[in-house]
Amino acid sequence: MRTDNADKHASTALGDSPAFSDSFDSLADVLEGADVGLAVFDPALALVACNEKYKTFFRYADKEAYPGVALDTLIRIKMMRRHGDPDYAERQVTEAKERLVPGSVQTFQFTTSAGQALIVTRRCLQDGVLVETVRPADPADASRLGAGALAELARQRLTHALEGMADGFCLHDAEGRLVLYNRKYVEYNSHVSDLILPGAVFEDLLRAGVDRGGFNIGSMDPDEFFELRLKQHKNPDAPYDMQLADGRWIRVHEKRTEDGGIVGIRSDITELKKRELDILRMTHELRKTNIQFDTALNNMIQGLCMFDDEQVLLVCNSRYLEMYGFDPQIVKPGIRLREIMEYSVSIGNYTEEDAKKAIAARPDQAKKRERTTLKQYLRDGRVIAVMHEPMPNGGSIATYQDITDLERREAQVQEYMHKLEISNRELQDFAHVASHDLKEPLRKIEAFGGRLATKFAGDLPDEGKLYVDRMQNAAGRMRQLIDDLLNFSRVTTKAQPFEETDLGEIAAEVVSDLQIRIEEANAEVVLGPLHKIDADPTQMRQLLQNLIGNALKFGKPDVKPIVRVETALPAERPGYCQIRVEDNGIGFDNKYKDQIFTIFQRLHGRHEYEGTGIGLATCRKIAEWHGGTIDAAGVLDEGAVFSVVLPVRHQEVD
Repeated sequence: MRTDNADKHASTALGDSPAFSDSFDSLADVLEGADVGLAVFDPALALVACNEKYKTFFRYADKEAYPGVALDTLIRIKMMRRHGDPDYAERQVTEAKERLVPGSVQTFQFTTSAGQALIVTRRCLQDGVLVETVRPADPADASRLGAGALAELARQRLTHALEGMADGFCLHDAEGRLVLYNRKYVEYNSHVSDLILPGAVFEDLLRAGVDRGGFNIGSMDPDEFFELRLKQHKNPDAPYDMQLADGRWIRVHEKRTEDGGIVGIRSDITELKKRELDILRMTHELRKTNIQFDTALNNMIQGLCMFDDEQVLLVCNSRYLEMYGFDPQIVKPGIRLREIMEYSVSIGNYTEEDAKKAIAARPDQAKKRERTTLKQYLRDGRVIAVMHEPMPNGGSIATYQDITDLERREAQVQEYMHKLEISNRELQDFAHVASHDLKEPLRKIEAFGGRLATKFAGDLPDEGKLYVDRMQNAAGRMRQLIDDLLNFSRVTTKAQPFEETDLGEIAAEVVSDLQIRIEEANAEVVLGPLHKIDADPTQMRQLLQNLIGNALKFGKPDVKPIVRVETALPAERPGYCQIRVEDNGIGFDNKYKDQIFTIFQRLHGRHEYEGTGIGLATCRKIAEWHGGTIDAAGVLDEGAVFSVVLPVRHQEVD
């Protein structure tokens, strides 16, 4: 039944005049002559007219597909019939409307609730009018659109991953054209945000940025700055910093790809630059005034020391003593630099090898009559940046800053880029195989095998029926293998942001899902206390389902399977949670415990136990993605224990 809102929409979009009714009837008559389903929507996305084939294909009733009904409503109707999920239907409505750009054409496959595959084409004209056609799909369509759908899914995952980065990301091809970028990249290039589009040439963006005054180039000539920046981009080497006109400092990391393109990361280091300027300003004031400044020194966030030209300590602040764990009764004015280094070694700040290097390098650096910076790597994992500043009358000032977090963030960026490249390569390779080389032939095997089994069942001898059954079983195992491989590849490419996850709730849901298998095996699953941790809830569900399902599968004959699931906070690993899944099944020899986590590796033949050999490999990948580990211990004919250790909390990186 039409709602009041629908009547109002139709009246607003189409008008109530008899002339419109006549024109609608004429357009409807024209559409009925088409051999495909046809529908026309006005610029407000209200239905103007459609033919009977269109209604038949989508199974719309006359009271559902009427003049004036919104495209949103029609999409919701067919999505609810197909999936029954209101949230999913709303996401489909939003995505469909976002893609309706004047001049665009979209073609996709839709499977109805009756299982019929349709090819739908939406053409948005320049004036906003939308024309939608629909026809039955054929095998060639399925192959082509299947690969396209997977490619689009991969693109969406990559986009989500890039948008989650705290830094700006961009990728230019070998000709300098912009291929990929995220919102942070646009934010850091706000002076040319209107020009940032796929295909934009780096040189053009740079020229526009210089012409618009987007950079603080000081006294440098604009053309000179342009040439320097262009050269740095085309010949990427070490990271470099540049200041924008709004005062922000951006650190640029660029690297050439194998195909000749350039991948770049842009990080906002404004705060770091401010701290560096503060240090330089402080040291300059110290040189100028040459007065006692104990109060100021002890309120600095950096450590500071002043040495005379004989490398004798004149003064130091409390932050310096705290940073290295020095006793103020030992490190005090009058002690020599070399003695300080030897004392630092004696209290364990360095390994023996690093200590020799530090003792040899630091005095030499201190004697230099130029500003120098070096890094000290302490045994406890901290990284200290030491800036040496010579004084005009001899001696030097040294400042010390803990840059451990900065070093870690830079390492994380590099690791993230490496993982992203590997993940994308795995996804692309597998998507091609799964979508075309595997799934399409498999569909044909299952389809023709089914026809053979049903249409010619009476004509086949018993041996022929046996062959058909074996063929269908093999095809089913192949489809399971493909699905398991897809799940394995999606651990990192389809991961969601970590959130507080109640493992108790997840485990209860998994047990509910496995209830039929539990009853068939006459098994018992005992859930002990389970903690809350930061994790991807979907992947935790997949992890527990694989481990519990694995325990049920490898039960001993004539022995009631008992599976225990619980968590603990191990004292030997503070900040981590241990998940234990223990069973009383057939167990395994511990010498094979590394093998069982390798993809496609099995300890038993597939005729003994079902499965593809991918489930435990997926568990290991999930554990590693969460920054944890997985291990197993088994005893033949007594059972096995699987242990997953994961961080309780994940610190966010700005």
